[in-house]
Amino acid sequence: MPTYVTTNSKIPKIKDICEDCGDHSAILQLTDSKEFGIFEHGSGSQIGSLDVSDFALPVDGHTCTHLHIAVNQGEVELFNNGVTNIGSPGVLEEGKLYVRGIMIKIDYPKLDNNGEEIGIDLKNVELWIEDAASLQYKKHPMHNLFTLITNPKSNDPSQLINKIKIVNPNPLFEVKVNGLITFGKAEK
Repeated sequence: MPTYVTTNSKIPKIKDICEDCGDHSAILQLTDSKEFGIFEHGSGSQIGSLDVSDFALPVDGHTCTHLHIAVNQGEVELFNNGVTNIGSPGVLEEGKLYVRGIMIKIDYPKLDNNGEEIGIDLKNVELWIEDAASLQYKKHPMHNLFTLITNPKSNDPSQLINKIKIVNPNPLFEVKVNGLITFGKAEK
């Protein structure tokens, strides 16, 4: 595996991220050069990367929503494109804004409501995604979630994610959901 050199001095200590990760765990982190890097424990040497400096997705350029919400035991719907019936022919409503991309980051507290440390096995928020074609949800269990989801710039509603919601099944703590939702207009 290649070894990369990094000048990032803000590498967190592994114990600040995960108490039970072991002494030789690596860290995945966004670097100053717009890439996700994997850093060795101890030395801080970068041992792998994914360059995201050329990432772009179509948006209308003016419409976005910043998310900063807390979820106690329960759920929160992050967006709903409002597709209820694809029909024939399946075409999105011209000029209407549809969600085209979403970045989500889930933050867990260190302690629960009783002041006890939260074990990694209890950090089990779920990401539920409903596709527009079937209008059925698929559940994806998550831990420390950071994700970027994009929809194609298409007028075909079957290629659209219709809804995304976050479910926190744990009654002993709330999670913070931070994110950015971008929109794009359906065209002819």
